[in-house]
Amino acid sequence: MFMNSNLFEPGKSKPERNFVQLAAKQSQRFDGRRPNECRDVELTFGADWGTVAVSLGATKVLTHVTCDLGAPTTSRPNEGKLQLNVNLGGVAFLDELQTTHDQRSLTLNSLLERTFRSSRCVDLESLCVAAEQHVWCIRVDISVLNHDGNLYDASTIATLAALMHFRRPDVTFADDELRIYTEKEREFIPLLFLHYPVSVAYCIYKSSGQPIVDPTLLEENAADSVIVLSFNSYQELCTLNAGGTAPTNVRTIMQCARNAATRAKSLVDYIRKALSLDEERRQQGGRRFQGLVALIGENQHKLSFNQLMGQQRQEVPATASEKMEVDVSITKPEIEEIQPEAKQETGDAPMDSSSWLPQDEDSQELPTPSEASASKGAKGKQNRSKSKANKKQLAKKPNHSDSEEEAKPVI
Repeated sequence: MFMNSNLFEPGKSKPERNFVQLAAKQSQRFDGRRPNECRDVELTFGADWGTVAVSLGATKVLTHVTCDLGAPTTSRPNEGKLQLNVNLGGVAFLDELQTTHDQRSLTLNSLLERTFRSSRCVDLESLCVAAEQHVWCIRVDISVLNHDGNLYDASTIATLAALMHFRRPDVTFADDELRIYTEKEREFIPLLFLHYPVSVAYCIYKSSGQPIVDPTLLEENAADSVIVLSFNSYQELCTLNAGGTAPTNVRTIMQCARNAATRAKSLVDYIRKALSLDEERRQQGGRRFQGLVALIGENQHKLSFNQLMGQQRQEVPATASEKMEVDVSITKPEIEEIQPEAKQETGDAPMDSSSWLPQDEDSQELPTPSEASASKGAKGKQNRSKSKANKKQLAKKPNHSDSEEEAKPVI
């Protein structure tokens, strides 16, 4: 008897989907977070350069970066190579059905390819040793240890942190002789970056128009649409991946984009602070932990986002509609009296600081040329009729003077 492995994955059954969508309609989440609240991110750097373990809630990813000398491509003879490889072997329930495993692996791999390779975040020209002969080939291996939703954010954070933490050996090429120096002979060289991209994932349900950031596996599988936005530290859009059956308007996407740009900038700052702390520990010396050992055990080498950034709870900026709280004890007539005043005070407060958003739906649209000409003609006819009526009223206005002499104009 064939058993569908999707039933073993949280959120795939119909009762679970209905239950999650009902909770999303009430703006509630099972882990107690708000719809605009993210989980804490923890980074652990290993002893080797480019070994980073990332923990996003219960989602755990281990990334390792290696390099090797090779021949460049014929189309780009003076640029190095950047290869990304995703391994989902650590996820047990995905091994039941090979198609589910391959689909998730290909989706995640294509997202990482567009985020890091297509956006050209790494300066590949700096990896060239000799044009058309020798270039550095950088390989990034992403291993998923545990999957509890939002592999997109965890993988991009791990990949960016590993690339920024990686150091390559120094090399010289003279008289057709290639020499690679060890770390004792010369210090290793870090990679050069043009920008630093980080992705932020949102889930959208048909029952609720409120998008949910950083979804868990249960929320991600029960969602009708998933939007993944990649921004760099300059708040520039790198990639946009949106798919699903839930209808999304422009205002929802732009609101998610603005919040994702803010979070991406804070995540890049967090990675830089974590790298500086790891460099200080390396200079002090002492015992070093591997990334996998530190990820499993609880030790002081874990660098938390909330601790470094000085925040107790990391939240995406909330809209004005989310900040408004209604007292349950208020009766219906009182609520009807309060609602018009609240609309006048708030208005379009969530969108007033954004210059990229389109005009509101309630705003007056510009008329078409035919409508404009028709309105101008109607206004002209109305003005002419008004002027004729005023002239007739002035001509028929009676003279209330007592005598004819007073009515005559005095020169």
